[in-house]
Amino acid sequence: MHNLFFKELIAWVEGIIGALPGRTGGMLRRIWFSRRFKECGKLHIGTGCRFVGSDSIILRGTSWIGDSCYFNADGGTISVGEWTAFNHGAHINASVGGDIIIGSNCPIGPGVVMRTANHRYVKPNTKIQAQGHVIANIIIEDDVWIGANAVILGGVCIGRGAVVGAGAVVSRDVPALAVVVGVPAKIIKFRGEGVAEE
Repeated sequence: MHNLFFKELIAWVEGIIGALPGRTGGMLRRIWFSRRFKECGKLHIGTGCRFVGSDSIILRGTSWIGDSCYFNADGGTISVGEWTAFNHGAHINASVGGDIIIGSNCPIGPGVVMRTANHRYVKPNTKIQAQGHVIANIIIEDDVWIGANAVILGGVCIGRGAVVGAGAVVSRDVPALAVVVGVPAKIIKFRGEGVAEE
């Protein structure tokens, strides 16, 4: 009972701090969450963000988290390199297990979803929710740009310098410097092809 009350009190405090506008709200969020995360550098957190399992979240160096982002590391871990930015409404979820490892200098577009778990569904006579999950890590290497509303599924590694187009669903590994688009995501070219270095 005591533990449940404490969790609810924390949720209330984080809800109030999360809604405060302006510089004062930003400063209070920075102070509060820098003590809640497992590891934290300098960070900016927008309004309306929610963090579950914050003791399993690592934000190295300088990080920027836009408004209404959701991070859940309650059953796994989330690790983010320096100078990585999450735009409005990014959903980073390792709640059932697995790790999400995001490198440095990665711009993550608005509405991007990363989830380490997918439902099992192979038994047609058993309810999907009763079949459990398939859990697999997600690795995003340095200097990867992920466009708006892209979905990154568990078991995927996106190589250094790759670009994921808006709305793409990434279900397979993406090689370094590849540009992928579509559902499912397919390589359309590699960065630097046909371009002379300056």
